[in-house]
Amino acid sequence: MPRYKKSQARAYCRENMKGIWAAIPYPFDKNDKIDEQAFRADIRHYIDNLKIKGFFVGGLIGEFWCLTKEERLRGQAIAADEAGPVPIIAHTGHTSAKECADLINAAAEAGCTYAIVGNPYLGTGGIPERVRAFFKYVCGHTELGVALFNFAASGYLMPPQLVREIVDENETVCCIKDAAPMNHCDEVRELVGKDIVVSNPMESHWFFNRAYNKQQTFMSGPDPFLMQRKGNLGMERYTRLIDEGNLEEAWTAREAMNPMRRVQEKWIWGPWGRGAFPIAALKTWMDLMGMHGGPTRPPMIPLKPAEREEMKRDLAAVGLVD
Repeated sequence: MPRYKKSQARAYCRENMKGIWAAIPYPFDKNDKIDEQAFRADIRHYIDNLKIKGFFVGGLIGEFWCLTKEERLRGQAIAADEAGPVPIIAHTGHTSAKECADLINAAAEAGCTYAIVGNPYLGTGGIPERVRAFFKYVCGHTELGVALFNFAASGYLMPPQLVREIVDENETVCCIKDAAPMNHCDEVRELVGKDIVVSNPMESHWFFNRAYNKQQTFMSGPDPFLMQRKGNLGMERYTRLIDEGNLEEAWTAREAMNPMRRVQEKWIWGPWGRGAFPIAALKTWMDLMGMHGGPTRPPMIPLKPAEREEMKRDLAAVGLVD
């Protein structure tokens, strides 16, 4: 059950959702099941070796669109169990408000710290009154703190004023992951930043958001485990330097990661921006770094052998694989 009362969701989130979080995938095994042993091993790597402070499970990176409800429930339960005191935010977005509420209540029972709900798409069409009705139902039937996941792949971005209205109407809305251009995030931060935690999830913006916008959490993307390896925690390092007030050294450390960013742009963010979820590339990247990406599910198509070798050369060139 929640670690806080419903009325305390915002205060609890403000106090506890801090640092670098990661959006993590589920590895599948040869029988097309969630590979529990591999998933647990990856979580231990994220916590013990990469010092990641929290996890977003079952979202876009988690391929929620190709999971059964039973798999979504099992995945968030495994994550909460393995992570222990490290917080889990479970993505419970659904076209059905009732199913969304059921997923949130199951996440609470499993020990997840928060739920996060992507923009409801089919049925709402982004129409503000319908989006508000969706969240009113969901928050009225659950106790867990709810974060908004504002992302364009839903077919629309919620405008800042709509975010403000949803926050006003639902006391358990405690955070927003605003996967939007910086000017949109700035408007959202201006409107609701005093009430809820506002996070832009782009690593390329993290230096500026941490240093100048005082963004308390990077929540969340795959960057913390794709761009860092044991003994080479560049993102963690420049974040720590920002927090110590050493912005010049932090900027130098941040800029040293540009070769990795160019590789990510080639394989991950470039294709993502063109509307093609690069899940196969992301999972191959993980496999090459010694994690457990595993196979993809249709409609995702595995990388060709030549593409895998090309990626391996790219990662070796920037020091992510030996």
